[in-house]
Amino acid sequence: MIRWGLILAAVIIAAGAWFDWTYHAIRTELAELPSQIPSEAALNGDQTGEQLKGAVTACQRVDRLRSNPIAWLFKSEAVAALAEQCELIKARQNALQGP
Repeated sequence: MIRWGLILAAVIIAAGAWFDWTYHAIRTELAELPSQIPSEAALNGDQTGEQLKGAVTACQRVDRLRSNPIAWLFKSEAVAALAEQCELIKARQNALQGP
């Protein structure tokens, strides 16, 4: 019985450590991403293709966050706001590339 209790405790501790690491990684990424994604006001100005390309790379990170259940559960408002900005960026890049 004691052996099973120790195994169960180790599994619970490992799951808690994984959850804590994932949550903090998401928080860090959400803190970094707004500085890499231009705001709507900046999008209305002149944006070159290179500036938008860097923003699209950041938007790929936002897409990964949207598919992460922990990010969606705990930080859904922040992820949704960044996803909305990314949709504008993708539309702007498609407009620059033309048909």
